[in-house]
Amino acid sequence: SGKSTLLNTIGGLDTFNSGEILIKGKSSRDFKQGDFDAYRNTFIGFIFQEYNILEEFSIGKNLALALELQGKKASVSAVNELLDKVDLSGYYRRKPNQLSGGQKQRVAIARALIKDPEIIMADEPTGALDSNTGKQVMDTLKKLSREKLVIVVSHDREFAEIYGDRVIELKDGKIISDTTKHEVAADRSASGVSFIDNKIIHIKKGQRIDQQDLIKINQMIIENTNNQDTIISFDEKPNREIKKTAFITDDGNREVFKDTTREDVTLKNYDPKQFKLIHSKMKIKDAFKMGSSSLKHKPIRLFFTILLSFVAFAMFGLTDTMASYNVATSTYESMKMTNVKTVVVSGNSGNYFGGGVGLTKKQVSSLTERHKDYKFYDVVLSKQSFNLSNADYENQSSSYNTFYGNSISGVLPINDEIVGNLNLKMQTGGRYPQADDEVVISKHIFECLKHYYKNVETLDDLNGKTFNVGNYDLKIVGIVEDDTDVSKYTQNSADGINNLQDYLSYSEVQTVTGYGLVSMCYVSQDAYDYLLNNCTISREFYYYLGEKPENIYNSFSSSSFYNVNKKIENTDLNTFESQSIKYKKAGIDFNNLQDNQIIINLDYIYNFSGDTSDPQKLLDEGITFTLQNRDEKVLYKFEVVAFSNSRYGTCGVSNNRYQEMFSGCDYVITRFKNNGADQALVKDLVTYSVNGDGFQIQFQATSMLGSFASMIESMSQAFLYIGIGFAVFASFLLLNFISISINYKKREIGVLRAIGAGKKDVFSIFFAESFVIASINFILATIATYVAAYFINRSLYQQLGFSITLLTVGIRQILLLIGISLGVAFISTLLPVYKIARKNPIDSINNR
Repeated sequence: SGKSTLLNTIGGLDTFNSGEILIKGKSSRDFKQGDFDAYRNTFIGFIFQEYNILEEFSIGKNLALALELQGKKASVSAVNELLDKVDLSGYYRRKPNQLSGGQKQRVAIARALIKDPEIIMADEPTGALDSNTGKQVMDTLKKLSREKLVIVVSHDREFAEIYGDRVIELKDGKIISDTTKHEVAADRSASGVSFIDNKIIHIKKGQRIDQQDLIKINQMIIENTNNQDTIISFDEKPNREIKKTAFITDDGNREVFKDTTREDVTLKNYDPKQFKLIHSKMKIKDAFKMGSSSLKHKPIRLFFTILLSFVAFAMFGLTDTMASYNVATSTYESMKMTNVKTVVVSGNSGNYFGGGVGLTKKQVSSLTERHKDYKFYDVVLSKQSFNLSNADYENQSSSYNTFYGNSISGVLPINDEIVGNLNLKMQTGGRYPQADDEVVISKHIFECLKHYYKNVETLDDLNGKTFNVGNYDLKIVGIVEDDTDVSKYTQNSADGINNLQDYLSYSEVQTVTGYGLVSMCYVSQDAYDYLLNNCTISREFYYYLGEKPENIYNSFSSSSFYNVNKKIENTDLNTFESQSIKYKKAGIDFNNLQDNQIIINLDYIYNFSGDTSDPQKLLDEGITFTLQNRDEKVLYKFEVVAFSNSRYGTCGVSNNRYQEMFSGCDYVITRFKNNGADQALVKDLVTYSVNGDGFQIQFQATSMLGSFASMIESMSQAFLYIGIGFAVFASFLLLNFISISINYKKREIGVLRAIGAGKKDVFSIFFAESFVIASINFILATIATYVAAYFINRSLYQQLGFSITLLTVGIRQILLLIGISLGVAFISTLLPVYKIARKNPIDSINNR
């Protein structure tokens, strides 16, 4: 007939197509869905035929939850007090499945009452109960109606007329009657006996009847016994039932139903501005309890969801580690893994792994200023071949070994400070150089001498023999040993490079013996100062003439420059000018060449995109010569003042510019401090540059890191997309699980909405469920990412021979895994919850 539908629309559980509900002067036309949730939370207490008690919670918590949704504290004593009123003392900790139907309905009544609502709505509250229990429930509701509005849906007319004060009858969705109970005064005698409709006699307890009453009673008996039996009862229990059935009040008056009129309905004037709704506030722990309780219902699906999701998250973590590959971090971790103690820093004109070049004075100054806690030593005369004069050379080509080379890694002075700072150890019998022609060699250089020369076994065997390096003849007066571990390189293959491991080992050996202390020589301070002051470093430049053309990749190094202010190969400048200069600008004095001026070879004008038929015209109109690094950062821009065809060099610059560009050292060396500052040092060296010239750390894995860095850089975008793909896959897995979970808990969602919970509460419940899964995924994925990265690095090092730490899982990956886990949980919850939240609560309760 539409009874329940009408009740549900009044209670905001269902929607209606036309009309409005006025609630304390506020029209429902102004309501949003959230307002209906708050309306139920504020004013309504629902009692359902099917009880709709939440199985996850105890009886006490079912009641407390309804009150807590209003933001109020539900004390155990208050809940127990209410349970006492519905005859459920001691049931606080019981679970719903331990109760009978009547007890569950009383719990539903108590839950409706806990918020002290102004309206109680009951839909067929006795439909699932036996008659005696149903009567108890109706008696309870009748008591409540003394203080609250109680609206009951029932198909039982007898109950309706016995308990109802106003009865509205529906049929086929329409109201066919609306009656209100009225009290009709009885015909009372002088002694107070009530005669009702000349059929019922009501004598109140303690009342006495007189002679006139006896005559009246006798007359009524005579009139009625002709047609029916007459019962005169003095039993309290039957009398109570007779009064209820005959609608007799305690005062002896008769209750009858009459059509409801305007006078029967008390109308109040409300100020809509005072209309206040209480929006729900579910506790986080309750949301987690409800959300996590769903996990146990689908254990197999949960297992595979977590398994596939955490694998997807772990793959995301690994691909992001690749995509966010950090050269500085990988360099530092690789140096730690290979136990590097001595840090070698060379220059680099372009990308980090472009090959080592010298350091200018400006670069060295910047480096020492930025890292004052480190002591840097300038190394000169590196990569110079050596031999042992006055010694018998032994042809050992049959036992060729890449480890035993014939060049030094550089020259340093030696004193107590350097020995202490670089952790050197002088072998017995040796001493510091005292003259400019004396030298101390490293233990490795001594091993090389032993490898290639006969009768060299001890330091004494080097007496009378000259150590020749570059253009210098030196006497070996000592051997020092450093703490670099080179044991892995002493057994290199004698058959050359035949496989990847041979190549990697060869590459490492070139760096280990070419830079650092392994192949170092040590001279007196005076000899070192001379070498340092006369050191010309190598640098690589890219150049172009005039405006920058497309695709210019012409490069040259320091050997392509000469100092115009000095004699060139014993030829004075006047001779040089007359013989080599073909075109020059007017007024140029080569004896006083300016720092921004340059002489270039005629060959270079053919790379110029403009007209080169008249070189003199180019000079007169003005043309620039620009030097840049590999990253296309401009380092120097000159005015071309002359063209030459000199065999002495290609570009001539002033003395100041030449010193600025090519004076410095081959590289610098320092020691790690074995603390957090070391990582900062490495990061700064990898990322910082001076005037476009970068620094480069030289250790055994330098070239390999360069190769991997280039490869990963080119594939970083692909790694990013792959990672996003794994994240999306995990989202779909979790979305599917939550959707199924929501479908499983659809009724509970409806019940929560009925007792006042809003969309955000429903979301919090299932987000809690997603959060539990996401947290498990995050923990497992983080562990798996670390483990996978560890084994990949270990395999690269132990199985393939790569001395690098390729994958470094850091705070970025952890934060991203947290973010992606929470993001996936949020999105996977939001979409299905949005769908279920749009349903009317009654549809969810009825699983529609």
